[in-house]
Amino acid sequence: MSLVDTVIALSERWLSERTFELIVAPAIADMQYDEPASGLRRVSNGAAVLSAFVWGLYEEVVSDPGGLLTFAVISLIPACYYTMLVIVCAPVRGGALSYPLSKAELQIAIGLAVFALSLAPALVCCWPPRRTPAER
Repeated sequence: MSLVDTVIALSERWLSERTFELIVAPAIADMQYDEPASGLRRVSNGAAVLSAFVWGLYEEVVSDPGGLLTFAVISLIPACYYTMLVIVCAPVRGGALSYPLSKAELQIAIGLAVFALSLAPALVCCWPPRRTPAER
């Protein structure tokens, strides 16, 4: 699967048709126009397509402030679950955790793991469906 195919597939799930047509499609068209390019030019074109997708995603998120709040609350549900799982299952020996990391490093690692594990279910299951022009 090429970069363009991947961006189109992700756009179908996460971007509205209008956002795709106005932001991402022109970047893809520019990349396809310069297709024989190689080396640094090809990397630059790929970065432009990815940045257009990220910008389109940003536009989708900020266009509906209530949806962002709902998404944050839904992400907190697995965050609480994973936090409790870590608290209950963390091995304790002599009053201190038995890891080679310092306490601060361990807290950062656990925090990043909980953050990553919390976003995945919310992104996959709870992202709002793509809106069609008739629904707007």
